[in-house]
Amino acid sequence: MAVTVKAVVEAFEFFFDSLHKREFRKTLPLHQMKERDLLPLVRTFLLGYFWEVAPETRSSLPGSLTGQGSIDFVVGNVAVEFAVRRPTDSKRYLSDVHNATEIKKLLKHDGLAVLVLFDFSRSPFDEDDIERYREWPSLGRGNHKVSAFNVAYFYRDRFETKSITKNIRV
Repeated sequence: MAVTVKAVVEAFEFFFDSLHKREFRKTLPLHQMKERDLLPLVRTFLLGYFWEVAPETRSSLPGSLTGQGSIDFVVGNVAVEFAVRRPTDSKRYLSDVHNATEIKKLLKHDGLAVLVLFDFSRSPFDEDDIERYREWPSLGRGNHKVSAFNVAYFYRDRFETKSITKNIRV
């Protein structure tokens, strides 16, 4: 059975919600970790959830010196880029400008794609902040074949996990 973007988003929502539950994290400050620390946990979670995960998959990255980059995960045929904002970080860590290379990789992926944003701070983004992802970065000269991608933003509001999901069409 093919993996859908909806299934990937639901899996990440379950993971994000679990990171905040004391009975799951016990003494580990999982809800305060940075992206680099969470990536191995996400990798093992996705492997157990979907069984079909390819981490650090090579992809096209226009504008880089080599023209190559790597997508964090490919689950089935769904490319997943992952970004985290810790409680003490500024909003820029999840901004469209800061994640421009991730957006470029997802735009160039031939298939389904989702950018997953975990916000552990107490000042979450609003709808307008996520809408800025529609203003995608320049891919440079030439004709580029680009694909649509999704943005799934997860945050906490009064001890409840909330999300904003957008489909970014080109």
